[in-house]
Amino acid sequence: MSLTHFPVTKDLKGERKEALSKLHDAAQIGDVDRCASIFSAYKEFSINIVRRGKNTTLHTALFHNQEGPLVDYLISNGADIEIENCKGYTPLMCAITFCKLGHALEKLVDAGAKYDEPFESGPYAGMTPLELVVQVKNERMIGFLTSCLEKKDDKVVVPTTTSTTELPKGRAVCPICNLSVRFPTGMSRIEHNQLDVERNVAAHGEYGGQKKKQKLYTSRKYLDEFLSHSNGAAYKKLCGVEYHGVENMRIRKEISESYGILHAVQECCRELDLIHQTNDAINLENIFLIDLCSGKGITTALCGTLFPQDGDTKGSNNYFLAVDRMLSHTVPHYFLMEKHVSYLSRDINSAEMLQELESIVHQQTMEGRTAILVGMHLCGVLSERAIEFFERIPDIKGIVLSPCCLPRKHEQKLLSFQKTKGVDPYPEWATYLKERVEGYYSSEGISDVRMYYDTDMHTEKNAIITGVRK
Repeated sequence: MSLTHFPVTKDLKGERKEALSKLHDAAQIGDVDRCASIFSAYKEFSINIVRRGKNTTLHTALFHNQEGPLVDYLISNGADIEIENCKGYTPLMCAITFCKLGHALEKLVDAGAKYDEPFESGPYAGMTPLELVVQVKNERMIGFLTSCLEKKDDKVVVPTTTSTTELPKGRAVCPICNLSVRFPTGMSRIEHNQLDVERNVAAHGEYGGQKKKQKLYTSRKYLDEFLSHSNGAAYKKLCGVEYHGVENMRIRKEISESYGILHAVQECCRELDLIHQTNDAINLENIFLIDLCSGKGITTALCGTLFPQDGDTKGSNNYFLAVDRMLSHTVPHYFLMEKHVSYLSRDINSAEMLQELESIVHQQTMEGRTAILVGMHLCGVLSERAIEFFERIPDIKGIVLSPCCLPRKHEQKLLSFQKTKGVDPYPEWATYLKERVEGYYSSEGISDVRMYYDTDMHTEKNAIITGVRK
């Protein structure tokens, strides 16, 4: 089966681009009927069509722990079981490292996957599949692969510990998930990357590289604040191998955005008379922060490390909740490591989400915390969904919103948001959302709403909207 590449918007537009997005959304939850209907409706979609990261539908399913009928469907329809994504992951690697029951591994081996040869590339290059399953400590998979190998050679030796396999240079084993990960992490190189950017800007101006729109941001305000907080304690903690889940090529950008959001949260706390300090240092106390559509949750990770629950410090009564539709096992480990940080795997557009969130907020309010809703770089109408939660859940006393991309064409309500040549509609979209929070488009007004642009955030979409309910 030939590989069809549609990794960028130039190759796939409009309805077909939307269909590809829905295909991978369906693969994440194992919806075989939905996937089959999309493949049937779009004949030009190869079973091996790839999306961002060069992930096929099979990759996506395995990354999200799907081992049932969807995997059977994809394999039976010719899915390439040896194809690599942009990081070198094959379906066999995904089945071993992300699927816990072993069913996906068995199906791939039955389909002809190379279970008896070392991986040629990727994060586990040089390791055999058996060595990898021993590293992830999955007894079922160990037994299955051992049985398969014994049928070919009765002299199989099963490695007893991960120490029998020498890790490649620059990698370490996470003590929580037992995966081989890049170490030191990108977080530890954040200062070095900042200096590189500053040198490039000094030599070439604030726009550098071959991408004409690639602006090189040099503001150090939030980076320095992060590196100096508690003598670098939070930074050092996030550099640990256990936090490899927050690894991101754009970590400077992520840190600047999260700090911009947290400063806005602190302003909400001042308006609600929750804190009375006058300096700029972030200090949250008795807060229940809801990080909506958190992704990998760098904002929540920062909260967990900046405000540890040690019983001695101010703010030890804080609680931080990240909400996203990613399955729980795919999110970073700090949700398991910190008692005052948790993760809720939900689609915020689901009908039951409003009632569930209202119940959670009420419980946290009863424990003496003030709820503040955060939406950092929410795409399209997700910003309106966040505002709806704020409007309809009275116990949420504050909202901090930083909108990102505009609604898609079929979602747009106002013609003024249509992109026209030479005109940036983002400010109008941000203003519309501010007026929604104010109550201009709703039946009930909300007091104390403001909008500003935070130029210390390393992004052009840097509008921040804050509102409090008194």
